[in-house]
Amino acid sequence: MSERKGLLSGRSRPASRGFTIVEFVISLVLVAITLSLAIPALQQFAANNQVIAANNTIVTGLNMARSAAITTGEDITICPSQNGSECAEDAWDNGWIVFNDENGNGDADEAEIIRVVTIESDLSASGFGESIVFESDGTTDMDANATITNCHSARSSSCMQVMVNQFGVIESHKQVLGTEEETEEEGS
Repeated sequence: MSERKGLLSGRSRPASRGFTIVEFVISLVLVAITLSLAIPALQQFAANNQVIAANNTIVTGLNMARSAAITTGEDITICPSQNGSECAEDAWDNGWIVFNDENGNGDADEAEIIRVVTIESDLSASGFGESIVFESDGTTDMDANATITNCHSARSSSCMQVMVNQFGVIESHKQVLGTEEETEEEGS
């Protein structure tokens, strides 16, 4: 009853004043520690996603060139390009062009270009520097495998490779600290 009497008599509890400065500083320190742990992981996640997206774009371009060769019955060439109009050796990080070399001169003339792909990111793609020609049966004109490696320029642990063999099979591999782990296989 005495508790009830106190409440009814108008006495009230002291008002809460919020955070003390010590509580506020501790909260800030905890937020700073959490962010310092989370930001590198988020940066690595973003780098991995950029590499995967670029790798998927390369695989899609190669599959498109191979499919166009089979569909049209003509040889289709895909080559790295810095400007979107002519082949440039070992410049896969800027993009590539897909063209039907009707006149057989090995150059992509404006009327022969089927598709231009540009990549804008923090990637460096290198490896096979020449063009890849898919023949009408889906095979390539190469004697050995072509490998294109793309990596995030700031995070060297984020790398993937695309390989094309002489039979036109396109494979994608994720490179993890010097080892390779197959992640996707395209073509046949």
